[in-house]
Amino acid sequence: MTSKLLLGKSTELLITSILLDYEREVYLPAVDDHGVDLLVRTRHVMQTERNRPENFEFQELQVKSVSSGGLFAALKCEHPRPNYWFVFFIKDINRIWLVNSMDLVNEASRNISGKNIGLYTYDLKPSGRTPVKHPEHLTTDFSQLP
Repeated sequence: MTSKLLLGKSTELLITSILLDYEREVYLPAVDDHGVDLLVRTRHVMQTERNRPENFEFQELQVKSVSSGGLFAALKCEHPRPNYWFVFFIKDINRIWLVNSMDLVNEASRNISGKNIGLYTYDLKPSGRTPVKHPEHLTTDFSQLP
């Protein structure tokens, strides 16, 4: 296994453990054919009939990580929707961003040429002037998820 693949899997486990710590139900798809690494059952259910399956919805999470830097390139987001989220993790600064796919397509740069045409680049690289980019998306507990 390459180190990039190991970083991705360990990041998925980290995110899963954080969600479980906050008593969220997490499901792992057997394959990642649709850009979904984790499914999280929503908290918004009718309290009187809380165990009925039709009262639950799922949030879809795509997990992306880098060891350092913070440039996330060649991101696919073909169908942005309210229940589809991106989780970005930069290991060396130990920070996590939770970005809804609808925000991502508005905030990221879209490649208009080259081999990654149509894909997105999201820059979270800290700089001297901007130590934390997109602080509104920083998270530790995923409370923004419904």
